[in-house]
Amino acid sequence: MRPLTRWSVIVAVVLMGAALLTTAWSTYSGIRDASDTLLRGQADVLEHAARTELGSTPTSEDLAGFLDDHAAAGLRYVAVIDRDGQEVSAGESKIGVLERVNPVLLGRDMVVVDGRVRLQTPLLARRGWRGPGRPARVVLELEPVQVTQLQNGAARTFGIGALAASMLLGVAIVLFRWILRREAIERERAHERRLASLGEMSAVLAHEIKNPLASLKGNAQLLAEQLAPGEKPRQKADRVVAEAVRLEALTNNLLAFVRTGAIQRERIDPAVLLREAVQTVDPEAIEIDDAGAPPAWSLDAERMRQVLTNLLDNAVQAGAPVRAQVTQENGRLHFVVEDHGAGVAPEDRERIFEPFFTQRARGTGLGLAVAKRVVELHEGTIVVDAAAGGGARFRVAIPEA
Repeated sequence: MRPLTRWSVIVAVVLMGAALLTTAWSTYSGIRDASDTLLRGQADVLEHAARTELGSTPTSEDLAGFLDDHAAAGLRYVAVIDRDGQEVSAGESKIGVLERVNPVLLGRDMVVVDGRVRLQTPLLARRGWRGPGRPARVVLELEPVQVTQLQNGAARTFGIGALAASMLLGVAIVLFRWILRREAIERERAHERRLASLGEMSAVLAHEIKNPLASLKGNAQLLAEQLAPGEKPRQKADRVVAEAVRLEALTNNLLAFVRTGAIQRERIDPAVLLREAVQTVDPEAIEIDDAGAPPAWSLDAERMRQVLTNLLDNAVQAGAPVRAQVTQENGRLHFVVEDHGAGVAPEDRERIFEPFFTQRARGTGLGLAVAKRVVELHEGTIVVDAAAGGGARFRVAIPEA
């Protein structure tokens, strides 16, 4: 699947989820607005029924019959208050009869309390009110049954839509992470293919150079031994020997870089391994701290010694004094090498482990690449950052096998 197609799928899923959520919310909002209209219509119907079916002086039996007739419409309480304040009622009130209620819907005296709607309106006889003073008032309390059912259905619909949109969003997140992981794997495979090609070329080149180079170095050493020290011919012969040694180191690094295969781990003392590497490089310039080292750890001693020797040699060349430490923290073995050199610029801290990247004029750029490869074969990590006192700090972390 092409990258553009992958991202198009994610965008399509997100847009579908957004459209579904928007539609569900629009439907829910529309039903809520329609519910208000339905509630006002239900109140109008009961108000009209009260004016047309109740006389100006209804009895409690009249009100009870009126309540039974309209119970299906949600009517739960009805009361008539005459102009003298006398009340006749039927049903059970949850709100109570109020002398005055502020109009809240369409200018009508209507309030909503605890899920009930209270409506107060003048009551006229069938032939109209003709008496002095204000007419009798009817108080109606109704439960918005239809409105409640409609709103509950709308809420369920919105909930289902929101759940579906959330699921689509979850699918988009999973796809997003899958695509990122897929692209990372593809980049890693491409990098491995480049390294494999480079390794094959390096192996062939190192093999072809090694034998002629050994002959060149041997003959140059014999020639240098036959010349008098201090003379120009001797100096030139010594220079040939030095360059031959440098080329020999380069070919050895190339062969070490392309070397693959499983590592041979065994239980060894990491403090002893570090001290051996220090003795190989420069024990006078390196301070060792092995107080926190575990008694044993599973390592490939030969290849890990190569890593430590490389790091220590680079540190000594960067700037002494050098501090080397080995500890055990959080289930991992840590080797730390600090120098007092110029350090590594933040933008180069990833590139420094790439093959043939070097900051030294006569460096090969393979030492740290080899070190990283060996550490990764141990399923560990190697990073570089700034040391506390200036310079660079290389940290190697190796998990137990």
